[in-house]
Amino acid sequence: MNKYGAQAMRHWKTHAPERFQSLDDPARFFTELGQQAQGQITELARQIEANRPLLLAKTSSSRETYLKDMAHRMTALRIAEEVVMQQLAWVSDPSLPLDEARQEWNQTTPNDENLIMWAERMQDAPDLMPSTVDLEQKAKDWAVPTWFLEGLVEAEIPRRYLEEHQSLLAEAATIRFLREVH
Repeated sequence: MNKYGAQAMRHWKTHAPERFQSLDDPARFFTELGQQAQGQITELARQIEANRPLLLAKTSSSRETYLKDMAHRMTALRIAEEVVMQQLAWVSDPSLPLDEARQEWNQTTPNDENLIMWAERMQDAPDLMPSTVDLEQKAKDWAVPTWFLEGLVEAEIPRRYLEEHQSLLAEAATIRFLREVH
């Protein structure tokens, strides 16, 4: 379990003890949550770094430039950690037990069938394919990587593609659920 999973587990034990107790396999859950958080934090920190204005002349011999660059990278990492952990890990006890809340969520939110229909629409009318920014937002909304959505549209049979990536979809559903319950 990485540090993000361990932080989330400590937080749940303190702030959502009933929810924590309802987990079948806490170690596995927080290991997976930590891995997901690590991936999202790394990606968000990279985006923050890439979008900053070029404030410093890049010279390999400048110690001050190196220190400022490292400070910016650490700041980007801390911002990304706070954003992602807020979405994925910092929770409080819900009014429903976790398993009941998940059942209700499964019944009331868009399911994977919506992704299949979206991919088929994109295949039928390629000119409707969203821009990179829109595709990235859809990936964020569904908690899946952009490559997954691109592969879904490129797949000859989108339903089969989803079936082949069930573990990724299950993890994404858990992430979307956790976003909404806290």
